[in-house]
Amino acid sequence: MKSFTFGLLLSICASGVVVAAEDAPVASASAKIIRDCPTCPEMVVVPAGKFVMGTPGGSEEVEESTGESFQLPVNIEKAFALGKTEITTAQYADFVREAAYKPDPGCRLWNDRWLNDPKSDWRGDGLRKAPKPNFPVTCVSWVDAKAYAAWLSKKTGKTYRLPSESEWEYAVRGGTTSPRYFGFNSFEGVSISLACDNGNVYDVTAQSAYPFPYPYARCKDNFADLAPVGSFKANPFGLHDMIGNVAEWVEDCYTASYWGRPPNQKAWVWQGGCETRGLRGGAWTSRPSEARSAQRQNAAASTRTTYIGFRVARDVAEGEAK
Repeated sequence: MKSFTFGLLLSICASGVVVAAEDAPVASASAKIIRDCPTCPEMVVVPAGKFVMGTPGGSEEVEESTGESFQLPVNIEKAFALGKTEITTAQYADFVREAAYKPDPGCRLWNDRWLNDPKSDWRGDGLRKAPKPNFPVTCVSWVDAKAYAAWLSKKTGKTYRLPSESEWEYAVRGGTTSPRYFGFNSFEGVSISLACDNGNVYDVTAQSAYPFPYPYARCKDNFADLAPVGSFKANPFGLHDMIGNVAEWVEDCYTASYWGRPPNQKAWVWQGGCETRGLRGGAWTSRPSEARSAQRQNAAASTRTTYIGFRVARDVAEGEAK
């Protein structure tokens, strides 16, 4: 399994222009929001469209990682809804209480080094004794995230699920083709960054509290670790924290490239399960080179740690997409 070090985002926009992908819709400032109950997550309707998944090989403007260089043209045939933010501690607490769900204990956390604490769980997020209700829930596994989506489906009568990897990358790009949706010419060695306006990443604030042995963004977002959801600017589709805060589970089995995957929004899964599941979006622990729209990581479905959370997707009827 690939080493799970999530990077932070560093970006400088030399041209000041964000280019839309071919055939990709341009999102309006007033994204359509769906909310199926007072405590349900707000869901942004993401329009259908086309994009190219992955990163062009040999580009000097990006920090390509394993599995990105095989580009895959994808047709998002149907509109879908995606959580405006990551699922919060309060929303997850509703699920645990109403469903009488008992997640397994244990969480990987930082205490001068990364270690597994068998006593930690989502109620302490590995960072503090009582996380705030509007913080993204962490210390949740892929299995826990799936259970939440199944419960929300039963509660609302709508089909909630984890997003596919292709849906997730289409949504984070928001019609852009740049390494990050907020600028070009992003690379790890620069000293000016747009990261702290757009996502909670490993920056000066985090580095002073958590001296991880890798580069950090030379800006301050004033959050040493987790931030309340929605604290940073939304992307062109109106989605918050798509890069940074917590890495997010997707439905797909992880593979080292996109070779052989269907060119649509379906998740890549196979019978008998898979060794690891996909993760997207980077986290508060992320180094600059690893917080990009195309960045991919993976972990076992049972993994629980302080920098992994999730957001849900929802199928939408034709009338809801308009």
